[in-house]
Amino acid sequence: MRRLLILLVVGLFAGCGDDDGKTEVWIYSSIYPQVIERLEPKLDAAFPDVRFRWFQKGSEQIAARLNAEFASGDVNCDLLMTSDPFYYAQLAERGLLLPYESPQAASVPVGMRANDHAFTTVRVPVMVIAVNHERFKGALPASFRDLVDRRFDGKLSMGDPLKSGTNFTTVAALSRKYGWDYFQGLRKNDIIAAGGNSAVLHRLETGERPVGIVLLENLLPRLAKGAPITVVYPTDGAVPVPSPIAILKSSPHPELARRVYDLFFSTEVQASIVSGHMYSPLPEAAPPVGARAWKDVPLYPWNAEFVETVRKDRDAIKRRFREIMKGG
Repeated sequence: MRRLLILLVVGLFAGCGDDDGKTEVWIYSSIYPQVIERLEPKLDAAFPDVRFRWFQKGSEQIAARLNAEFASGDVNCDLLMTSDPFYYAQLAERGLLLPYESPQAASVPVGMRANDHAFTTVRVPVMVIAVNHERFKGALPASFRDLVDRRFDGKLSMGDPLKSGTNFTTVAALSRKYGWDYFQGLRKNDIIAAGGNSAVLHRLETGERPVGIVLLENLLPRLAKGAPITVVYPTDGAVPVPSPIAILKSSPHPELARRVYDLFFSTEVQASIVSGHMYSPLPEAAPPVGARAWKDVPLYPWNAEFVETVRKDRDAIKRRFREIMKGG
């Protein structure tokens, strides 16, 4: 297998291939490196004349990078795949995405694709609650709402929504459902809100903070190895984070980008995504190993109105969270 190239520093990128004549296609993605490693051989086999380049970072870091490229007028990204659906809505409003109605994505539920086909959900991480049942002996929480109970004082952890797209989506959903008093309650329980989902998992496993709000995809591999973790699918709705794929309007290879876009909805590629412990947006796809079937997961309702509201309020949500959790 060709070694996965993950770009770690900002540089100047050629847009038209190397001496071997291959066309370069850049994919900016927050998907985990180990999942990219599974995807690479499938992309290479389907497009032998293409060299795929990856910029792999967290969603917020990718947005910062892409915004800088837009400002400079030198955009390298052809396809965008991050876990921040509200950023896609912003880009679509600015006319920076190339709408495409992929026939391969026809079964994706209407609420998980843009009405104008500017982007379509290609994978669905899900935020749940996890408990280290060896380190926490009290009654388990049944819902996100339960976490403001004083029995969780000093026990809680979550990621930082100012840096993590999935955690931002969770904060947006819960603040809309329960208001900011809910986060005041979490703050009174001395919740740690730092790092990403991997940091939450680390605090969970070490017992530093034995109860966490975390992505299911981080938990499933650990459960398979016998970790003492109980997954709670919150009764008030696990938070789905529909993670789209989109083509940049500035891509110099729009037809090629459409074909790659189609491939991401193929049975084979979706299976690789599911093997990375995420749900597929295709209703016919099986759930990740060890996870509940979609029909058995209580979910926070997801629709275009929610996306549009959060898109408009994005900065205000971040500012209010910072004021509560980080003192301004």
